[in-house]
Amino acid sequence: MIVDDIIEPAVLTGFVREVPYPSNLLLNRFLPDRQIGDIEAAFDQVTRTNRAAKYRAWDSEAFIGQRDTFRRSKVKIPPLGIQRVIGEQERLMLERISTGGDNRFGYIESIYADAELGAREVYNRVELSRGDVLVDAKFTLQNEHGLTIEADFGLDPSHLVTAGTVWSDTANADILGDLKAWVDLYVDETGERPGYMLTSNTVVNNMLLNAQIRALFYRGQTLSGTPELITQQQLNQVLQAYGYPTIVEYNTKIDVDGVATRVIAQDKVIFLPTDPSSLGWTAWGITAEALELAGQQNPGLSFQELPGLVGVVMKQGHPLRLWTYVGATAMPMITDPRRLLVADVLA
Repeated sequence: MIVDDIIEPAVLTGFVREVPYPSNLLLNRFLPDRQIGDIEAAFDQVTRTNRAAKYRAWDSEAFIGQRDTFRRSKVKIPPLGIQRVIGEQERLMLERISTGGDNRFGYIESIYADAELGAREVYNRVELSRGDVLVDAKFTLQNEHGLTIEADFGLDPSHLVTAGTVWSDTANADILGDLKAWVDLYVDETGERPGYMLTSNTVVNNMLLNAQIRALFYRGQTLSGTPELITQQQLNQVLQAYGYPTIVEYNTKIDVDGVATRVIAQDKVIFLPTDPSSLGWTAWGITAEALELAGQQNPGLSFQELPGLVGVVMKQGHPLRLWTYVGATAMPMITDPRRLLVADVLA
């Protein structure tokens, strides 16, 4: 049961929505947030073909053109959230009663602290979901708190590629050849070059040590003993000269059941479009708690305010406890899987 005698739910919801987005979570840059006034998200998958019109003779009928392939899909957005019991509740209750109900500072401080932590944890879980979708265009939950689902956005197997020689073999890997083949494939499918390569510091370090790339800077010089290093700036010069996408280094780890887990495995190079909205987006829908607030006699939230994070204080359980709850419905989705290409480059 949602209670409002300590902090009004609308106030706590407004607070959690103002919690700063963690700076190490970068993937909303490529699957940007979009608020949906529903518990389902509809998205269109359009296969655009760059056709040309046809000349015609004077007084003749114009050529009848074809339409692009179009498919509309709907997916139910799953809920997620975190709740924490208010610590030392008995002591806080005694403090409140002993002052005739005037001293609520202990309660309020505990609630706001838990709400801020909960908001960050929801953001972390959504970031993990974005990473999951970006490696294979599938949103997968495997018995997570009893929930198992998979939404497959249809990445063609040809867009899951592997390096001819692993890039950790710095003496022999043909990194430039691999990149050319993959960029050519991307251009053939989309008509444009990828704008970004998302990858780990491990991959970048192997690129810096690669003999083929270093030779472009030290041609004619004898390399012996400890290999001469090139800088990341020089690496970017090579990539720019060949028309290859900009490197975005991403190494974020999030604690999952006590294990520091990479959001994206360190052996991946993910090719992404210059315009993120052309790839997909992250849907933030409406929670059951937000609907309850909107359905009250004096609504705490308007319909336009329903999507997004919600923060409430709940009274439940036996023995009876007060809980701070932060939740959302959220799901990343790929609307044009042709604009995603994922390479496995390390052993």
